[in-house]
Order: sequence, then C-alpha cells, then structure tokens
Amino acid sequence: MRVRYWLIYLDFQGNSTNRKPNWLLLKETVIELLETGKTVFTRSEIVEYARKKDPSRSSASIDYEIDLVTVNSNSKDRYRDPDKLFLYRIDRGRYQLYNPEMHGAIEEYIYHRTPNIPHELVEQVINAFKEKGYEVKINKSIDKPLTPNLVAKTSSDKIGVWIIDPSLPVAEQFKKLAYAIGSGILDRTCTKHVVIVSQTVYNKILTSTREQLAKLNIELKSLKEEKKYTLRI
Repeated sequence: MRVRYWLIYLDFQGNSTNRKPNWLLLKETVIELLETGKTVFTRSEIVEYARKKDPSRSSASIDYEIDLVTVNSNSKDRYRDPDKLFLYRIDRGRYQLYNPEMHGAIEEYIYHRTPNIPHELVEQVINAFKEKGYEVKINKSIDKPLTPNLVAKTSSDKIGVWIIDPSLPVAEQFKKLAYAIGSGILDRTCTKHVVIVSQTVYNKILTSTREQLAKLNIELKSLKEEKKYTLRI
C-alpha cells in the first residue's frame, strides 16, 4: 500500500510520470556513443555520459542499471524484455552493443540458463559420465525450478548434476550450493543428485554433513585446480 500511495503522490505532483526510466536513458546514451564512432564503452564512460544527459540521476542508480540491460550479466534482476537488453559485456567493465549475430540469439539469454562455467569443465563432466555408460543431456531451460545443469541417464538410473562455477567468489559458490542441495532434496524426478564444487568449498563442508547428504541421495564431488579444473570422480 505504501508503494501505491507514493506513486499516486508523485503523479499528483507531476514529478515522475514523464521521466524516462533508467534503461531508456542508458539506451539513448549508448546510441549517442555509437554515433561518436565508439564501439566499445567502459562502465565509467556510460555512467558519465548518461549523467551529462540527465544530471538528476545518481551515478549509483545508473551503474546498477547497466547490469540489468546487459544480456550476459549475472544479475538476478536482469530484464527479460528484449527492448531493454542492448549491452553485451566483453570484459570486466567493458561493453559493446549487443549483436545477436555475434553474441547469440536473444532467446538464449532470456529463456535459457547461461552459467559462466568454463566450457572445458562442462565437457569434462559430460565425458566423465559418458565413460561410465550414461547418456548426458544439458538442461538449458530456466523456466522450471529445481533444474540441474545436466541430467545423466541409464536405463535404470537418472542423476541430476549441478556444477557450481569455481570461478565465482566463495560466498556465491555456497549460495548456489545451498540452492542445488535444496533443489536436490525436493526433486523427485531423479534417483540421485551430484553437486560438483571447488576443492575450497568441498574442504569447508564437514565429513558428517557430506554423509548426511549422501543419505538424501545427494553426493558432493570436488574439483582440483591445476592448469585446468579436474573432476574427482
């Protein structure tokens, strides 16, 4: 109710109804930067240029909005509307205009899981299960809850496989681990769940905890990092 009254008040005062949303301000900013001949923009350049267009916006709000309009950002609040997704992150703090011919169809970003997991690691996990006689399918849909990254099947077994990106900050890895464990407990479509974690995370989990998870048909597997990640199976 507070939000409703607040919006009514702003409408009455005439302060907000005609104000451009941050995403539109950013879109106009990117178009104008392109017209200057730039094809790659730094985060600070985007914020600075947008604030020149509208000094009433705070740097923090514009900076936050950049993640929401970036098709391959990790933000959980990222837009799903194609009109509001127009940036592509090419490196830390560096962006270019999203181009589906270069970066992939918009549907891949809106409707599919796109975890930043090293491709080599995903392939290694797939091959490890195939060597044990499993048929492996990549789950791309994010429309359904409880969905693991991979499903490994035989005629009598079905394993949901979760891969926790080892390049994420450790705190974020634990958040994703908690989600994977909770999903594994609730999911009844698989006979077992395997969660693949970094060696750092694995070492922080008590043996007794891993044993309790095993009783719930959830098994943790660790990675060791050399020049590349190696799965311990």
